[in-house]
Amino acid sequence: MPAADYPAKTFQFHRFVSGHLADRYERPKGELHQWPPIQVSYLDNYIAVLGCKTIIEETHYVDRDYIADLSLFYGKSLRNYPNFCRRLHFFDEAIDIRRWRRLVAAARKDIDKVGQNLSGHYLGFSVVRPLPGHPIGRTVVKTLGPKATDGERIFAPIRPYVVHLGGLRLHTDGLAFQQQDQGVSACATTAVWTALHSSAHTESLKLPAPADITQAASRYLMMNGRTLPSEGLAIQQICEAIRDSGLAPVLVRATRTAVDRGVLDTYLRSGFPAVLAVIPESSGPGEAGHAICAVGAKIGTVQPQTNPALAYRDGSTALKAVYVHDDRLGPYAVARLGAITTPGEQEPRTNLVIKWPLANFDEESVRLHSIVVPMPVKVRLPVTRLRALGHLVAQALGTALPDFKGALTMTCRYLLATDYARRIIQSDVSAAGIERLTSKSALSRYIGIIEIAGPDAPFLDVLLDCTEAVENPSVVATILRTPQSTAVTSIVNKLSISLGSQLIM
Repeated sequence: MPAADYPAKTFQFHRFVSGHLADRYERPKGELHQWPPIQVSYLDNYIAVLGCKTIIEETHYVDRDYIADLSLFYGKSLRNYPNFCRRLHFFDEAIDIRRWRRLVAAARKDIDKVGQNLSGHYLGFSVVRPLPGHPIGRTVVKTLGPKATDGERIFAPIRPYVVHLGGLRLHTDGLAFQQQDQGVSACATTAVWTALHSSAHTESLKLPAPADITQAASRYLMMNGRTLPSEGLAIQQICEAIRDSGLAPVLVRATRTAVDRGVLDTYLRSGFPAVLAVIPESSGPGEAGHAICAVGAKIGTVQPQTNPALAYRDGSTALKAVYVHDDRLGPYAVARLGAITTPGEQEPRTNLVIKWPLANFDEESVRLHSIVVPMPVKVRLPVTRLRALGHLVAQALGTALPDFKGALTMTCRYLLATDYARRIIQSDVSAAGIERLTSKSALSRYIGIIEIAGPDAPFLDVLLDCTEAVENPSVVATILRTPQSTAVTSIVNKLSISLGSQLIM
């Protein structure tokens, strides 16, 4: 077969100039599409904040997700859609063709070292799809640093990605984002796709393409009469798509702000992204909602206890905002948590205020409707049960230990038992206690943890078996994290016995 039958690929080197990222995209013909799309402008601003200096463009790149969408939908259109994309790579150092050739020459002696050094300057990549008006495909960019002006950023759901560029292996941490195309995916599909990029990867499951998610969601329930083009998914369809991927969809209906904040805090600290079904406050009756994916948390200061009957603080009150992948905007957008009172409801409901720095308005207020989390199948312990027991334990300790009243803070999370063992090995727990936990205690793959912290250090961990559905028989160990007086240890031991667990210290 003649070589001319095969496509050619080139690397193009561009100096990044803030405000000109749209130059790397093909403007669609006509006036039907806003140009540049908000997502392109947002990405431009985001990589500028990361300190981008160079874009290396692959002119011919075969993207798995786009190929699946092309095969299912776009390849059957009258328009001649190409079967390839382009890919943009972002770096925070100046790289031109001469610098690239020197890197390749150095790689002949130590390719791993060159790839590792270049990874230190790699900010991520973005696939450019040949879809008019919806060009941003799979995009993975670094998160902002852990420190924010008004708190700490936690991005536990992110994962490592390996990228091959010209024979060099680059690494970056993040979570995939893409723009909905309204052909095979709408907002809910892209939100589920983002969540599965974390949860399915952790469980070593196959990552479905957007087309696969839409098909799976519509296999048994079709809300709009046809699967494609996609007009969005209902909550039941979101759950079905997650189930089809090999994970268990956990659905939590939004009730009141304190409960919703605790649920989000627990899941995001645990590394589980959450699909959020929201309703814009500007929506009229009967209008459709929207779906975004929470991928990180902004943590501030734990709020003081305002209820005099309670002897502890709830650590989830430190959750100030969540970082979301919003397909209308971009990756890691800030959404502040707040409360809103609606007519006819006694309890305030949770609302999110999404910052839109590049739109015609600065902020958008949406009301939280539901939280859907893709969970490993054997994590059967509900977050509501985990937190309910956490409240009981914290109240019992705060009441029994007057010196600690008001100074104990309770948080909850899920964690792999192997990761918890590594944490305990590096703690102040005695050598005998470490051996008892790591070598003589059988733990489920995931454990639920109730963490009780004192004013200055971790105080107590209560470990729960996640394969159980009820809280009473599932406490497997109580870990006293720091040495205490005999009197305090005696009280903790009584608590451990009442929970039916062993005390390790």
